[in-house]
Formats: sequence, structure tokens, C-alpha cells
Amino acid sequence: MGIYNNILVALECGQDAKKVLEKASQLSKNDPKVKLHLVHIVLDLIIADWAGSPGQIPPPLDQELLAQCAGDFLKPHIEAAGLDPKELIISFGSAAQGILKQAENLDCDLIISGSHSRHGLEILLGSTAHKLLNLAKCDVLLVRCPKP
Repeated sequence: MGIYNNILVALECGQDAKKVLEKASQLSKNDPKVKLHLVHIVLDLIIADWAGSPGQIPPPLDQELLAQCAGDFLKPHIEAAGLDPKELIISFGSAAQGILKQAENLDCDLIISGSHSRHGLEILLGSTAHKLLNLAKCDVLLVRCPKP
């Protein structure tokens, strides 16, 4: 029996997903008791650059379409890592809060997420990885990913 049995794998839509999935696959492949929960959070977006007329409200974003696009992007990466794309959970909200909520609801003992090195203002504002490290009730494994 491994030290971690219930692992949340936080996935972004980007090349980081491949590295995070590879790490998760490595941790789970030798122990059939390990359960991986693949999670992607569709961000609540606000259109900051809305160029409409004064007083106009920006058009609503179709979050279901964003979720579908995220699934379409992530499923081939999930399959390439030898994992089941049907295990992908997509929810909505802020990344850190969504990941933490899912980890608690699923009673996870480890969160795996990608991390970029941060500098300057990004450090002051905080990143998802920083919030996970400070707020998670379970262990967190950050997979170092190059900054795009």
C-alpha cells in the first residue's frame, strides 16, 4: 500500500498538463489501489477589455462551451498518459478554490499540480500553486513546469 491512495490531479489547458499527467501516472501505475481524480477548473472570466459602447454590458461567456473545449484539449493528453479520460471532472470557479473544494469533497490525501516560477508582482498577487501550498488540508506535489 502506497503512502497516497486518493490523489487529485489539477490540470490546466496547456503543455503543463502533459508533465503533470506523467507524474500522476508514475505515482499510480504500480499501485492499483491509488485513485486519481483528474480535475480542471473553468475560470469565472470577466471581460476586462470589453470595447463596447459606454453603458453596454459585455456578452456572457458560454461556460459550457469553455468546459467542452477544455475537455477536448485535455482528453488526448490524459489518454497519452495511460489514464481514463472519463475520470475528468470539470467544474467552474477560481482555480485554487475549486481545486481545494474538490480535494476536500473527494477526501484526497495528495494534490498534484503544475507550478511556474514566479517573479515580481506575480509573487505579491499570489498564484494557484502558492494558494494550494498554504491552504490545502492534504499534501501538495508541485510539478515544475517552464513558464510559457
